[in-house]
Amino acid sequence: MTIKRYKIERDWGEGQVQLEIDHSILTPELATEINKFWTGADERLGEADGDAVLAVIKMAGAEFMGWVLDVNSSYSTEGIQREFDQLEGWPSPHGIRLVDWDDRPDLDSCLMQVEEVEVPHG
Repeated sequence: MTIKRYKIERDWGEGQVQLEIDHSILTPELATEINKFWTGADERLGEADGDAVLAVIKMAGAEFMGWVLDVNSSYSTEGIQREFDQLEGWPSPHGIRLVDWDDRPDLDSCLMQVEEVEVPHG
């Protein structure tokens, strides 16, 4: 089976996405092409221990996470996928599909904390 599912989350625990990756499409060659399109390719590749596919999965996860954490928008899974598919630098087909996401922060005003801060004079 060339389709695998991955859970991508930040270490601070807010937000996570699950992606299905079709490895018959997102090959190391295509992943290298996608990674090199963007600034910081060498750093991403180094952080992924030289694995271009892993570097691109992390990049895609970060892109999708941006929409998940955009709490003022009302995106659906399909809407987020459409936005991603239209981004420059992600050729079609790319073999990346958002299948689930969770942990959108709750911005209920009742949960907000207010603290007065001192303004420096001078």
